[in-house]
Amino acid sequence: MSRRILVTGSASGIGAALAEQLRASGDQVIGLDRHDADIVCNLTDPAQIDAAAASIAGELDGVALVAGVPGTADPETIFAVNTIAPQRLAEGLAPQMREGAAIVAVSSVTAGRCPLDVQACDAWLAMTPKQLANQSEIVDGKTAYEYSKGLLNRWVQTAALRFHPRNIRVNSVSPGAIETPILRDFEVSIGEEHLAKAEQMTGRHGRPEEIASVIRFLLGPDAGWINGADIKVDGGLHALRAAGKTVEEPA
Repeated sequence: MSRRILVTGSASGIGAALAEQLRASGDQVIGLDRHDADIVCNLTDPAQIDAAAASIAGELDGVALVAGVPGTADPETIFAVNTIAPQRLAEGLAPQMREGAAIVAVSSVTAGRCPLDVQACDAWLAMTPKQLANQSEIVDGKTAYEYSKGLLNRWVQTAALRFHPRNIRVNSVSPGAIETPILRDFEVSIGEEHLAKAEQMTGRHGRPEEIASVIRFLLGPDAGWINGADIKVDGGLHALRAAGKTVEEPA
């Protein structure tokens, strides 16, 4: 049965790969991006987010919150797009989401570097992007990116609770390094040497379609018992590190 799914960040990278996969399976995709999309929206602007949500008529079976900016952006923009926009858009679309629908947000494995506990996360989530960017812990774009994704993961948990009475699932996917147009930005913000070591350990960087496939699964009925979860998709990088594997060891 054909579904109706909104995909943010649909013009490139993971969002474009997801939109292609969904359309190939017969689903109707509503793409949202800054350009080349069904809905053109600047996710740093709350008014544009609200207008985008209001422009969608009819029920939705799923929302994929894929759009994001890397650590090379300024902290206020990072928090606006990565943390605040997904919340605002999902809440704005809540009335149109049918019972049994699903929401999937794209986070990052770097969310693990966010040191905030649950209470602190909840307090930070109540702030504006400007207030978030002005916190003493936020020293640069790299730090803002890590915090923005940690906060997004906490929002997924709280949203799973709020949407649960309507049987709407909310999950996140945390990719490692992926070959998208912003990979170069991550080389700048995280460090080219750091990403090269990760690539050596896993054998390669991930591909957009590999992350898209996990999102597509979480949007579908086969993932009906997964809710409030964060799925790490990093080629096993963190598991290999935790096990003490080095690049010199055999696979």
